[in-house]
Formats: sequence, structure tokens, C-alpha cells
Amino acid sequence: MNNKIYLLFLFVAPLLCLMAWTGSLYMQRSKGVDIKVAVTGYDPRDLLSGHYISYTIDWDKTDCAQFPDGVCRADEFCKERTFWGINRQCRFYVPEQYARSLDTLFRNRNNEDMVFEVIYSYSKGHKAIAKQLLINGKDWHDF
Repeated sequence: MNNKIYLLFLFVAPLLCLMAWTGSLYMQRSKGVDIKVAVTGYDPRDLLSGHYISYTIDWDKTDCAQFPDGVCRADEFCKERTFWGINRQCRFYVPEQYARSLDTLFRNRNNEDMVFEVIYSYSKGHKAIAKQLLINGKDWHDF
């Protein structure tokens, strides 16, 4: 009888942990303030992590008045990556079938013609969560 209880716990515990983690991310995303940041440096091919757009945030073109205290909090966005010499690199998931067309759009643009931005859900003291990719103020699906 004890073996069946252990076996049940073995399968249920990871499921409960996953549900709790997903719920906490959902709450953080829904309660956060939406912050729109300008992005540069684009690469849709991340071989080790799936189909992500890799970018860096251009803090010079981002309006810091969007933050609750009016100060940009770069340390709460993305994660530190120093392997390739990039200080902070962010990622946004896109399906594989759209990665090539987004890459073409990005590479053929002039700086004045197209503006790439990402909307984050931001809560002070937590890592920001990327919600939406914008091209010229429109969702990338619509563009």
C-alpha cells in the first residue's frame, strides 16, 4: 500500500509544482504595469533554446517615464549573458514558420522606417515578462 502512495506522490508532486509556478507567473503578468521598450539586435535562430527572437533593449530610445518611479530598471529586464560579450540579452518566442519573415523584415529595414518594440509586464522587484512584440506600433501578427 505504501508503494502505491509513493508512486502517486511521485506523479502528482511535479504536476502541482508546475501548476503553482504557472499560476505565479500568470499573477505577475496580469498585475504588472505595461512597459514599452525599444529593441535592437535581432536573431531568430537560437539553436539551443527553440524558436526565439534574441534582442537587446535600447534604453536610449525607451521612455523611462513609463516606470512607476520614472527610473529605468535595466537590471530587472532579461538575464545576464556574458559568454558572447553581450551584457543583457532578451528573448521573445515566435513560431518557427514566422521566424524567417521576421528576420527578413528586420534586416531590410532602415532605422527610420521600422521600429521594433516589446511590451513587458513589469512589477518592481521581479523580472519583467515579455508580453507582445510590436512593429511600428502594431502587433507582429498584424504586421
